[in-house]
Amino acid sequence: MLLMKKITLSLVLVLLHVLSFGQKALVFEGTVKDATSGVGLPNASLIFDNGRFSGKADTTGYFRINITSGEHTLVVRFVSYKPFRTKLDLTTNQRLDILLKDNNTELDDVVIKGTTQSNARNITIGVNVIDIKGIKKLPAILGEVDVLRSLQTLPGVSSVGEGANGVNIRGGNVDQNLIYVDDAPIFNPTHMFGLFSVFPADAIRGLELYKGGVPARYGGRVSSVLDIKMLEPSLDRFKMQAGIGPVSNRLTLEIPLIKEKLSIMSSGRLSYNDFWLKLFGGPSISGTKANFLDLAHKISFKPNAKTKIDFSHYFSTDNYGVDSLFAIENVLARNTNFKYGHNNSTLKISRVINSKLSLNLVGVSSVYATNTFSNDSAASFALKSRLAYKNLRLNADYALNKKHQLNFGINAIRHDILPGDFNKDISSIFRTILIPKEQSYELAAYVSDEIKISDKIGIDIGLRYVQFLNIGPYTVNEYLPNQPTTLTNVVRQIPIGNNAIESKYNGFEPRFVLKYAIGKNDALKIGYNRMQQFVQLVSNNITPLPTARWKTSDRFTPPARSDFATIGYFKNMDDNTYELSGEIYFRKTKNFMSYKTGANLQLNPNLETQLLFGDSRAYGMELMIAKTKGETTGWISYTYARALQQILGNFPESQQLNDGKWFPTDFDKPNTVTSTVTSRINKHHAFTWNFLYSTGRPFTVPIGVYQIDKRELPIYTDRNNDRISDYHRLDFSWTITNPKMRTKSGEGSWVFTVYNIYGRKNAYSYYFKARPYGLELNKLSVFATPFLSLIYNYTIR
Repeated sequence: MLLMKKITLSLVLVLLHVLSFGQKALVFEGTVKDATSGVGLPNASLIFDNGRFSGKADTTGYFRINITSGEHTLVVRFVSYKPFRTKLDLTTNQRLDILLKDNNTELDDVVIKGTTQSNARNITIGVNVIDIKGIKKLPAILGEVDVLRSLQTLPGVSSVGEGANGVNIRGGNVDQNLIYVDDAPIFNPTHMFGLFSVFPADAIRGLELYKGGVPARYGGRVSSVLDIKMLEPSLDRFKMQAGIGPVSNRLTLEIPLIKEKLSIMSSGRLSYNDFWLKLFGGPSISGTKANFLDLAHKISFKPNAKTKIDFSHYFSTDNYGVDSLFAIENVLARNTNFKYGHNNSTLKISRVINSKLSLNLVGVSSVYATNTFSNDSAASFALKSRLAYKNLRLNADYALNKKHQLNFGINAIRHDILPGDFNKDISSIFRTILIPKEQSYELAAYVSDEIKISDKIGIDIGLRYVQFLNIGPYTVNEYLPNQPTTLTNVVRQIPIGNNAIESKYNGFEPRFVLKYAIGKNDALKIGYNRMQQFVQLVSNNITPLPTARWKTSDRFTPPARSDFATIGYFKNMDDNTYELSGEIYFRKTKNFMSYKTGANLQLNPNLETQLLFGDSRAYGMELMIAKTKGETTGWISYTYARALQQILGNFPESQQLNDGKWFPTDFDKPNTVTSTVTSRINKHHAFTWNFLYSTGRPFTVPIGVYQIDKRELPIYTDRNNDRISDYHRLDFSWTITNPKMRTKSGEGSWVFTVYNIYGRKNAYSYYFKARPYGLELNKLSVFATPFLSLIYNYTIR
C-alpha cells in the first residue's frame, strides 16, 4: 500500500510539473462529427503534414491540439467514413468543426482496419479496429449478428468449435481475454452455451481488439483485450433501428431529451426459441427451453463544451431448461434449468481541463451470477454462484508537446466471488455445501508516453505496476512442508480474519511498441508486453460451461504471468486501398493452470488439492492482405500458430502430465486460412462470401479398455494425443436495400444468409461407446447442415 501511495504522489508531481513548465503553442480546436446525424465521432484521427505529427478527438468528438504557426495539411479519418482533407494557414488560435460523410453509399464497409489511421503510420502493433457495420454484413448462423464469431475471421483468433464458449487469441485460454463493454467486464460472452454472442450489435458503435502491444492502461488478463464501446446516443434527432429474425427480435432507440445536452439510447434483443424447439424439435426435446435477453442503455449529458457525463447499463440473462438426465455433485436429475447473466453499470465523467490536459473518472460495477437448479421431486437441487467486480479509475491524457502524448492513471478493483452454494435455503434429500467466499483487491498505477522521435521512428513506451491482495475472512489449510497438497497432508487450519491479508502479489508490467518507417507507406514494428492475471476460470471441460468456477489467486494459486513479443511488417498501397501485414509472435506464460486427472472442481472447498501448474508457450505467424476501398472489399489471411503446455506441478515425480513433455493445449490449431469478400454490384444489392479452414483441435484417445463388473471402460494415459478432423466452412450473405423501402427519414432492408453452404459435418468432438468388440468412436457435429435465414431490418435516422 505504501508503494501505491508513492506512485500516486509521483504521478501528481509529474502532472504539476508539466502543467507548470509545458511549452506554449497555438491552439487548434474543434469537433469531428457525423455529417448526417451530427453525433461526435470518438477517437477520430487527425493527421498533419503526411504523418509528421497527429492527434485524436476525445470520446465526444472534440479535439484541442497544440500546433505551430504556418501552413499545414490536415487529414481526418474515422473507420468507415470518407477522409476529410484540407489545408490550414495558422497565425492565431483557430477552431474548425469537421463533418465526415458515412461510406454507406459506397462499400468501404470492410470489417477491420489496422487502426483509425493508416496501419503503416501509427505506433501500434497487433491491434484491429472493427467496424460494426461491416460485421453486420457477414453471414451469420440463423442471421444472428455475432461479434465473437466475426472475430474468428481475423488472423490469430479461433475457437475450439461451433458452440464454444468464447474465443482463443494467440494461444490464450477463453478466460485470458479481457472483454469490456463500456469499461465493464464480461465474464461469459455467449448465450445458449456458446451458440451466440451476448453483445447486442445495434447498441455497439465500435470495437478494438488488442492481440499484442497492449497499452499500459489495461491489465488483469494475459492474452488479449477486446474493448467494446456502446453507441453514443444522438443529441439532436430521434433514431431507431429494428430487426426481425428467426432467433430474436431487436429494437434500438436514440432519443434526444434536451437538444445538444441530454439524450438516451435504449436497446433490447429478445429470443423466442421455445417456438422452434416445439415445432421442429420432436418428442425428445419437446420440454426443452432456450431463451435469452439483452438490454443495453446509455444516457449522455453534456452540461458544457468541456464536460461530458455518460451512464451505461447492460443486462443479459439466459434461461435454458432440458428434460434429460443431468448430473451435478453426484446428483442425477431428470429436468435441469440453467439461469445466468450479467448486470453491469458504468458511470464516466470526462473533462477537458485545458488545451493539453483531459481527465476521465470512471466507476464500474459488474455482477455475473448463475443458478443451476432442478425441481425434480426425487432429486431437487440448486447451485448458485456469483462474481462481483467493482472498479474506480482516474485516467489522464496530457499533450506535453507535439512529440509526446502522455497517458497515466490509477485504478482500484475489488473482486468478490461466491464460488458455490449448493442447496442453501431449500429442502432436499441432499446435503448443503457452502464454499467460502473469496475477496481480493487489485490496485494499479500506470503511465505511457507516445514519443515521436523523428519522421521515421516512433515509440509508445509504458509501465504498469499492480499489487494484488487476497483478504479474509476464511480458513486456509496448512500442509506438511515439502509434501503434495493432499487432504492426508493437512497439518491444521489457519483462520484469516476479516480484511486480513492472506496472500499478496505485486510486480511491474513493462510495455512498448517501436515503429520504424521504411518508406512513406511501409513500416517495421516491434512490440513487447508483460501482463498478469489474478482471477482465473477453473474448468476441466474443453469449452467451459457458464457455471464454471472462477478463482482468485492465493498462496496455493499463483497468478498467471505472460511475456509477449512480436515483430511485424506493414505496408499500405494505392492510397491505402490495400493493406498488407505480416507478424511473428511468441508468448511464454508462467503458472499456466491445469488439473489432476479425475479432478473434482465445482464444489470442492479444498480446490488446491485438484490443481496443477506449469508453463505454456504460444508462437506463430500471421499474414494478411486486405482491400478496404471500392465496390469489392475484403481480405484473405493465413495463420500458422502453436499453443503448447508443460505441466510438471510442484512435485513432478507424482504430478507431471504426459511424462513432463510439452504437449498441445485444447486450442492448438496449427494452420488456419480465412477469406471474406464483399461486393456491392449497385446501391441496392451487396453480397458477402466467407470461407474458413483450420486444422482440427487436439483431443484425448484411450489406449485400451479394462473390465469392471462386465463393463468395458477406457484407459487414458497422455492428454491430447490425437486430433479431430480438419474444419472448413463456406457462408453467403445477400443484403437487399430496396428503393421502395426507403423514405426521407428511414430505410428498410432484407438480409438473406446461408451458413455452411455445402453442409460440411464438421466434428465438434469425438466420444467413445463401449461395445462387445471394444470402444466405438462417434462424432458429434454442430450445425452440420446448411442453415438458411431471412431477416428484415428497418432504420430511422
